Amino acid sequence: MGQWIRRFARDERGATAIEYTLIASLIAAALLAAWPNFYSGFMASWTNAGEAMTSALK
Repeated sequence: MGQWIRRFARDERGATAIEYTLIASLIAAALLAAWPNFYSGFMASWTNAGEAMTSALK
């Protein structure tokens, strides 16, 4: 049993996949945290553009 645990602890197969998953998770968390600021500014710019076009057509 002890030999199996040592062999398991030294086994590095799949480590790269786990690292990439952790990196992708951190990027996703950062994007979700920044989303409210981005969305409000994005919508405000489209609203301002729409209002400018409406007033220019009157």
